[in-house]
Amino acid sequence: MNDNATLAVGGSRSGLGGLPQRLVQDGIVDEATMLEALNAARERKVNVVTQLVSSGAANARDIAIAASTEFGVPLLDLDAVNLDPDVIRLVSDKLLAKHRVLPLFKRGKRLFLAVADPTNLHAIDEIKFQTGLGVEAIVVEDDKLQKAVDKAIEQADAQISALTEDEGLDLEAL
Repeated sequence: MNDNATLAVGGSRSGLGGLPQRLVQDGIVDEATMLEALNAARERKVNVVTQLVSSGAANARDIAIAASTEFGVPLLDLDAVNLDPDVIRLVSDKLLAKHRVLPLFKRGKRLFLAVADPTNLHAIDEIKFQTGLGVEAIVVEDDKLQKAVDKAIEQADAQISALTEDEGLDLEAL
């Protein structure tokens, strides 16, 4: 099969697959931009979704819709959710920052996790291991997720600082 035939049946000369291929097929980014984003993401050690959004090459909402469709994962607008600090604390700040994920809610033995890239199975596995819970991914927009993760970590740091200050006062009273 020649290159043109490969493209006609949905393939790609570059060997793109999964979400990158879907984003190219949907016209969200062209193939050259995607290849550049993949290389830059590898160099920066971030996922391709973050690279595309932070560079302005693609809109976070368009990527989230495509990811949800491609992988059959629910899509959620983070602005429409009241986050529960107790649920967020189920996952360490280190893992929240490392993987750019955010626990949304817990139902029974399942933790529902906001992700921008549902192909990040390493993140899901690490969180399963840390929490002992089954983890279900829910796709959200990358830019909103980053803001929510940053806010959650700031709030956790503020709580730790407040507790440390309170303990310091108690020690002085003794």
